[in-house]
Amino acid sequence: METREIMRIAAFIPDYQSGTGQGVFVFFRDGTTGWQQIGMRSFLRKIARAFTVNLQEARKKFGPLIGKSNLVPLVLSPFLLYVPLKTRKPLIPGDPAYGYFRLRSINEVAAAPAPCTLTLEGGNKLTIIQSYRTVCSHLRAARKLEAYLLEQFCDMADPEIVTAYLQHTGVQPEKQE
Repeated sequence: METREIMRIAAFIPDYQSGTGQGVFVFFRDGTTGWQQIGMRSFLRKIARAFTVNLQEARKKFGPLIGKSNLVPLVLSPFLLYVPLKTRKPLIPGDPAYGYFRLRSINEVAAAPAPCTLTLEGGNKLTIIQSYRTVCSHLRAARKLEAYLLEQFCDMADPEIVTAYLQHTGVQPEKQE
């Protein structure tokens, strides 16, 4: 799987297909969908490998920043975070229950229909089997992590390049005193 292909993904969730078994249902940012016959853990490792991310080390590093040891967002870059949210009740203990949603691809979070519904970039709507309050809590933690990563990224970046980019996009950089 290539990085450009991964960047097109708005969400991916574990899924059972009749006659085929476990797989991953993928929602793309343009609204299209796809299904891959691969386990969720293998899919996560495949994505992490494409971005040369060590999942265990990332969890150890980013978990304390948001006060979590489990359900830490998948960080592929400062601009590409996937938030884990519960999408199904597994039929067999040990099967994955959590899907991953690109933080910037979540357009709306609604309490109805209950327990919670997400509207993704591209128009797909998914029911999350966690409460609205819990989902909002996970999203706040992910935004906090994103802000931290972007701050670190900007601190490391060459100020001239950042200024040139901001001017190119029409944003006026703050003047340093």
